[in-house]
Amino acid sequence: MQQQPILVLFLALAGITTIVFTYIFVSSKKAAQSEKGMSNPLKKRFWFSLILFVILSIFTTATLPDSPYYLFADETPAKVVHVAARQFTFFLSEKAIDPASPTGEDIELPADELVEFRVTSLDVNHGFAIYNNSNRLITQVQAMPGYVNRLRYKFKEPGQYDILCLEYCGMAHQAMRASFTVK
Repeated sequence: MQQQPILVLFLALAGITTIVFTYIFVSSKKAAQSEKGMSNPLKKRFWFSLILFVILSIFTTATLPDSPYYLFADETPAKVVHVAARQFTFFLSEKAIDPASPTGEDIELPADELVEFRVTSLDVNHGFAIYNNSNRLITQVQAMPGYVNRLRYKFKEPGQYDILCLEYCGMAHQAMRASFTVK
């Protein structure tokens, strides 16, 4: 819900930019000697570009701090869950996972507290997507070999959450799932 005003603002800005750009382009064609017209079309384009740059800079400055990359950046997570993906399973653990012999455990997470998932892959790229009990995607991140992505989230509602792979990773991709409980 917090992204809806940003989306509306973005769509309004995109619409206004399109209209203004079209107007500038159509009206700034160099006029023939016999016609009355714009003598210096590049000046109009310069001001349009400058105003567009200022508007986009303001928009970026206003929206970037609310992006998921900075969400909960200053908070310490209540729990850290290590996740290793491998065809065709996810391993979840509260301790670091040994790539040579990965094992997982049942995970219980606290509601209304920050949780950090440290997600990696042991073979190919996978998608790590968390769905609530009504099968709605609530957050996701890539699981990539040789790299650990950190995903932070506060679960508002208790219940069971499912993890599904969002990136095709082989013949049994559709069976790649795991779950955890939020209490």
